[in-house]
Amino acid sequence: MRKLFWLLVISLWLLVAPQMVLAATLSLSPATGTFNKNCKVSIKVDLDTGASQTDGADAIIKYDSSRFTATSVTPGTIYPDYPGNNIDSAAGKITISGLASFTQPFTGQGTLATINLIVAENAPVGITAIKFDFDPNDKANTTDSNVVQ
Repeated sequence: MRKLFWLLVISLWLLVAPQMVLAATLSLSPATGTFNKNCKVSIKVDLDTGASQTDGADAIIKYDSSRFTATSVTPGTIYPDYPGNNIDSAAGKITISGLASFTQPFTGQGTLATINLIVAENAPVGITAIKFDFDPNDKANTTDSNVVQ
C-alpha cells in the first residue's frame, strides 16, 4: 500500500510540475562590430527554432537612420514565401516576414534574411544599436518580432 501511495504522489507531481518549453530565437550576425563611414555592412537575421516547428516569422529591426542607410533586404531560404519585406528609412525600421508552406513547417537553424546597410558618410562616431523590436513582457503582441509555432 505504501508503494502505491508513493507511485501516485510521483505520478501526480509529474503531471503538474512545470515542464521546459523550447522557444525559437531570432538573432543578428554579426552581433557586434566596428564599421567605417561610407562602408557597406551586411547583417544576417538568423532563426533557431530548436525542436519547434514554425509556420512563419516576423522580424522588425530598428536602427539609427542618422548612422545607417538600409539599401536592401535579401530573403533567406528557410521559408518559401517572404511577403512582407519593407524598409522604412524615415523611421529607421526594417520589416521581414517569412511564411512556411501549408504542408511543410520549418524546424532548425537558418537565415531568415540578410539586411544590407551603408554607414552614413556623416555618421557620428560612437556606439549605436541595431536591435529587434520586441517586448518580452507582452507575449500576446503580434506587431513586434515574433515566431509562429
